[in-house]
Amino acid sequence: MGGWLSIIVLLATPSAKQVRKVPASRAAVEAPAPQAANFSVSVNPATVTFAAADPDSPLVAGSAATTVYWTASGTLLRTWNLGLSSAASTFTNCPTVPVSAVTVTCTSASGGGGLSSASCSGSTPLSTSLTQVASGTQGYGSRNYSVTLTYTLTDQWKYIARTSPPCTLSITYNAVVN
Repeated sequence: MGGWLSIIVLLATPSAKQVRKVPASRAAVEAPAPQAANFSVSVNPATVTFAAADPDSPLVAGSAATTVYWTASGTLLRTWNLGLSSAASTFTNCPTVPVSAVTVTCTSASGGGGLSSASCSGSTPLSTSLTQVASGTQGYGSRNYSVTLTYTLTDQWKYIARTSPPCTLSITYNAVVN
């Protein structure tokens, strides 16, 4: 029997003046306050869905890659980090599906050119702890950054999903420029 698992995306805000938060219904996870100029973060798409039709499948890919974008201004060669976390240890409406069953992989990271840099941190299981997925250095002036992430779900017989109400999970993204 198949089920749908959704990841609903939230954006973290270490400080209301530093990051513009996308409206969401759940509280964001607190993180260290950034020390750089103002910037805003956006995520597209805001929802990733898993169609887990066969529990014998070892992995189920999310419906779309998620790209996190932001523009930051500041001084040359400041370090930036993008992290993410889950607000809960299991999916809402599906308490047998742990967040660790979802792996997030940074597939690309790009910086704003010039002396900017960007790199992926690799694959990691989701956690309630803030986990770095990409990092780099900031060039001088206003620069655009993007990080593309894919999500996969370990689809096993021990995870019982529901179709109604759907299983959901809120993810918090946190971009910090030091």
